Amino acid sequence: MGPLITLLTGHRGAGKTTYLKSVREFAKRHRLEIETLDLDEEIARRYKKDDVGEIFKEAGEQKFRALEQAMLAKLVNAATRPAVIALGAGYEGGIPQPSRVIWIRRLTDAGGRSFLNRPRLNAEVSPLREYLQRFKQRDDRYRETSTEQLILPEGYRKGLEEFVLTPATWKIPYELTLLPKHLEHWTDFWSKRLFWQPRHLELRDDILSAEQLQTAIETLPAEKVIYSRRTTKAPRPKGLAVDWPLELGPAGEKPFIFSLHEKSNSLEQSLSKLNGDTLLKAALPVDDFTELKAGHEWWLKDPSRRAFLPRSPKGRWRWYRSLYGRRMPLHYFREDEGTALDQPLLWQEVLQPDLKHGFGAVLGSPVEHSRSPLEHLEYFKSLDMPFVAIDVREDEFLTALPILIGLGLRAAAVTAPLKRLAFEAASAVSGEAKLTGAANTLLIHGARVSAHNTDVLALMKIKQAMAPDLNNIWLWGGGGVKTSVKAVWPGLHEVSARKGAGASPLPAGPPDVVIWATGRSREYQWPRVRPKLVLDLNYSEDSPGLEWAVRENLEYKSGLEMFSLQAAFQREFWKKGGLQ
Repeated sequence: MGPLITLLTGHRGAGKTTYLKSVREFAKRHRLEIETLDLDEEIARRYKKDDVGEIFKEAGEQKFRALEQAMLAKLVNAATRPAVIALGAGYEGGIPQPSRVIWIRRLTDAGGRSFLNRPRLNAEVSPLREYLQRFKQRDDRYRETSTEQLILPEGYRKGLEEFVLTPATWKIPYELTLLPKHLEHWTDFWSKRLFWQPRHLELRDDILSAEQLQTAIETLPAEKVIYSRRTTKAPRPKGLAVDWPLELGPAGEKPFIFSLHEKSNSLEQSLSKLNGDTLLKAALPVDDFTELKAGHEWWLKDPSRRAFLPRSPKGRWRWYRSLYGRRMPLHYFREDEGTALDQPLLWQEVLQPDLKHGFGAVLGSPVEHSRSPLEHLEYFKSLDMPFVAIDVREDEFLTALPILIGLGLRAAAVTAPLKRLAFEAASAVSGEAKLTGAANTLLIHGARVSAHNTDVLALMKIKQAMAPDLNNIWLWGGGGVKTSVKAVWPGLHEVSARKGAGASPLPAGPPDVVIWATGRSREYQWPRVRPKLVLDLNYSEDSPGLEWAVRENLEYKSGLEMFSLQAAFQREFWKKGGLQ
């Protein structure tokens, strides 16, 4: 048998190259004998090209795919030591055996991405449409061919390298639910997770087949197993800890866990059904922050025997479970699809510190794309505090904020559409916040909420670095950042993104700069002008501003620069405000 080959697969822009680089740096730092290769880079090197885009364009997609397969076979056959190889998103060739395939994912994959510097596969459609046309087929292929999945956080830089370097030294002493996919590669799967020292592995009889259940039961130490009953048809296990859902009726004998998964009438009424002197698990649908508070208070009445695991259709309570789950007698995490979107992800268990004396958060809706948790990770780690992303809608902000403060919120980054409300809720505001009537930064000391606006400071820096002859500025959209932009460029021309027109006639001729300030979720029209520069205030890869710049071949500046600048000013504000 040859050396272990690990292949990284995944959608365009998911982070395969970034992850490969972090593995390479980790291996070098720890003097590990591991080869790290990028298949596209190896092809370009062989044909003496700067990148594979030229080869793709000259040879066509079909020939390029054949080149990929041939080059991968060559790299694998030549390997004399363990290797980690990143594949292109469109790789369709065979998978060399034996090898393991890790699907590198981000939760934003399904939203689509546009790219400034990657080869076009179908120039007849928009860059985003091109991505989405191939998304499902590729998604299905990654799911079918992968042996494991690794979901990366937005803005990932480092910290998860050990996932491909078995055995990892992580300690994750919580619960993990086994899925059918795990049993397909059972020996490798269990040998890796054994080093994580999970508290329990959950076997659900509605997910695993009778054969899979038997394999797991025969292999796992009995004290590591929670056998979760979801059907009365499966045989009753002997000698194992049983999770008995109240939905199935009387248990017959005392189980290890009594659980409840369906809410009847109110949350409080449902919780009242859970009682007894065994572990109690409330894995209930939670609709809002008021219900979340009620469930949290129920847990606090007996925290060593109760576990409150709120659920939602889109995983909006993942942050709560990542913060408080580690204090509960049952805490389920996931590294792939898992069994509930609210289960914290592997990266949160590995990178995020425990909740001890408060936490930071980014507040907004949506926030799945936010890079703030990773951007502020090291700063909050130095304070021994976690930082999470919390989905808060505009119509619930005033209710949610005091509940979050009660749960331990000490500092917050605020995104659209909450900036005006954050300003109004504050008891003290900075000059920049007063100037704009909006706040993107909060600091909480007891009942005192201080507000600041660092968007203005970041935009001022960007303006200072721009060419002085870029004076004719159009603001396309605006939302929560409009007042900040107008404070920095008071003479700009406002354009309704939805109507594609200004409140007053726009000047003749093209603008020097279009500041793009509307997201994918908003209604908008494409500008019918060609500016010298598109300054995008979004940094997400599905930004319409990015798509427009790619389509029209316009000079483009991503919102990442503004994001990084304003985030640095946020940390400065929190530090000066005494966050410690």
